Amino acid sequence: MFTFVAVTAWSTWRYDQAFRFVTGQAQLSAWSLAQLEIELRNFEQQLVLYRSGSTTADDLNLSYDIAWNRLDTFTQAEETRAIRNRFGAEQITRNIFATLQKYESSISSPKENDPALQAMSRELSRQMPLLHDLTVQNFTGPGAMQESQLLQQSKTQNLIALGILLLVGLAMLTTLFYEAKRQHFLAWNDPLTGLPNRAAFNDRMHALLAKPDTQAVLCLIDLSRFKEVNDSFGHAAGDQLLTLIANLLRQHQNSEIYLARIGSDEFALVMFGSMSGYSNWFTYSRKIYNQLEWLLHSEDPAHRVKLNMGISQYPEHAGSVADMVLFADLALLSAKQDKQLRYQVFNRFMLDHYQRKRLLAGRLQELLAEPHNSELYLCYQPIIDISQPQRLGAELLIRWNHPELNFIDPPDIIEIAEENGLGEKLSEWLFHRMQHDIARFPADTLRHLHLSINLSSSIFNHHLANHVCNWLQDGPLPASQLILELTENIALEDVQLSRKIFSQLREKQIRITLDDFGTGWSSFSYLKDLSFDKLKIDKSFIRHLDRDKRLPLFVQAITGLSHQLGISVVAEGVETESELSKVLEIGANEIQGYYYSRPLSADAFLDYARHYLASSVRETRTDLA
Repeated sequence: MFTFVAVTAWSTWRYDQAFRFVTGQAQLSAWSLAQLEIELRNFEQQLVLYRSGSTTADDLNLSYDIAWNRLDTFTQAEETRAIRNRFGAEQITRNIFATLQKYESSISSPKENDPALQAMSRELSRQMPLLHDLTVQNFTGPGAMQESQLLQQSKTQNLIALGILLLVGLAMLTTLFYEAKRQHFLAWNDPLTGLPNRAAFNDRMHALLAKPDTQAVLCLIDLSRFKEVNDSFGHAAGDQLLTLIANLLRQHQNSEIYLARIGSDEFALVMFGSMSGYSNWFTYSRKIYNQLEWLLHSEDPAHRVKLNMGISQYPEHAGSVADMVLFADLALLSAKQDKQLRYQVFNRFMLDHYQRKRLLAGRLQELLAEPHNSELYLCYQPIIDISQPQRLGAELLIRWNHPELNFIDPPDIIEIAEENGLGEKLSEWLFHRMQHDIARFPADTLRHLHLSINLSSSIFNHHLANHVCNWLQDGPLPASQLILELTENIALEDVQLSRKIFSQLREKQIRITLDDFGTGWSSFSYLKDLSFDKLKIDKSFIRHLDRDKRLPLFVQAITGLSHQLGISVVAEGVETESELSKVLEIGANEIQGYYYSRPLSADAFLDYARHYLASSVRETRTDLA
């Protein structure tokens, strides 16, 4: 801004200097013309005086020489070019100069009664009024006045233009200054709450921990299910809630407490200095937690939004800003998972769990690139079809026998894959491994098998049908013998999307099973909205079916409604003969559980299928006989 003002002022000054120079030059040129007239008038007077005997020849020659030099300079000099080009001055002065030249000899040796001097006097008397008019026109004539006015007007207009330019420039620079200031604020602050943002938080944390002997406590505050507030009441209500939380936190801000909003529904509170002492930070963080919880309860009567707080310390827990934030995140994740205690302080168990998952995620990625490794493999648990004994089903179950961590739970495998973006790769591996396993099955055995594969949420999208067909391509299992199992949480999250995907799968002759019915949303209306081929009753309903008198009522209701909708029912987790008799009495179509078989390796399942199908053929022949 200072540079712009300085350049504008300098330009104005330079223009004024140029204007003065041009005006001065014009005045000097006009004065040279006036001086020329004076000298010629003086010569004309000397000529008259000489003829009357009142002056000497020397005075006459002196005035003649002066007039000659004035005319010569005026008609030849570059400085007088501009004035010679106006009002016919060039021609008038040259005519007078010609007159002087014409009578030069008479002036050199003058005689009082010389007729040439008299003739020269007459010519000068005739020419001098023209020169006088020329002088008047250059000084006070309309043309001179007009030129002067034009110059003055031009100067005024240029000064006004420069002034306007200066004002506009200053306005633009002022706007730019405030916009830059606003952008700087937005770069380092949250526009809704006015609190510092994540970038400012990271910068402040690095500066804080760079000081020697620093102690700090980081509290991460997160709101679970905050999206439901936006969805139910609109974003304005959500913004108001966030603003109220920020205002409450700001009441606790002082020279030893730093606040920031580092996510859409996540805040950071840093305590350092004397506040980092255990008794201080623990008491203070619990106080803030209780105040925020009370605020949420008062602003959200439905109590949907839950408050979570994760805490880490420096240098007790972490040695860097990244570790401090990571450990607070781990504590926050633990708080979200604990339904009772949503206030968690980081401990080494959380770090061990995190490092274990990181290790497993890296190893899982390596294993998925090796379809035929022995560490990650499939097991097949038979599913017995009561009404069609000549057909045998099986559910594919993933198994991971880690060389150091031993057996990894299947739910952990799915969770690790989903959290690390490996869901699609895992599904692709499942299909390829299945194709590899059953490739050696005899055709007369394979054509009686119907295999079920559980799908992860990450691949349940518009591309599912195409992916499955590509994975089955060139394999021994036709699409009509494949069954995809989906949990309620996946299938029922977006009913319209699920309906489209189901339609695409049925075009490929692929059947769909609703898995673990009763553990999720468990709404019978979804059975109407989505056309499942099978429904799996969760084993939690089957486990005590023979001992809890209420469970058979639930299972009977599920089974009866499913049959009326044309849906086959699979009873999962049948382990005892009494449980089997109960589900058969209720009318389940298919049975899966330890009563018939545990999950088997591919070779063991092939043997099981051969014996089962062979015995089914014998029983069929016996019945026919």
